[in-house]
Amino acid sequence: MRISVANGSHVEIVKMRYHGGMKETATITADLKQAGLRATKQRVALLALLRGAPMPLGVEDLVRKGKNSFDTATAYRMLEAFVEGGLVRRLAFSRDRTLYEAQGTHHHHAICTSCATIVDVEACLPRTLDERVRSTAGFASITDHALEFFGLCKACSRKQS
Repeated sequence: MRISVANGSHVEIVKMRYHGGMKETATITADLKQAGLRATKQRVALLALLRGAPMPLGVEDLVRKGKNSFDTATAYRMLEAFVEGGLVRRLAFSRDRTLYEAQGTHHHHAICTSCATIVDVEACLPRTLDERVRSTAGFASITDHALEFFGLCKACSRKQS
């Protein structure tokens, strides 16, 4: 679908999956601008890939899925700008690989240690634990937390049995 913009140009509307909802390219453009970033074709393409991904992706995956829309160095620069702008979360589940996911609803992850499948976990810890950590650590406040669960998915567990 194409829509006309006041200046006579056209914007291609692309719908994609984003944590259960639908976002459009026009919304991605607005989100980039709100984060203080120009909405270049490369940035829109990269953020659309992240928002459409069923699980966090590494830079190599994003470059491959982007089909030459951007190179590795450009992807790293854009991802850093997205992280600083609050559009993307950087995830370091292991020392050798960093993954990225679009900001969405607060959630955690379950990661299979065999096949590396990552599943979003919507459950969260009670606020009382945040308060307990704040108090024990001597912090003035706790602003966020991240929690990852590691284990074997059912398919890998069956293979090992």
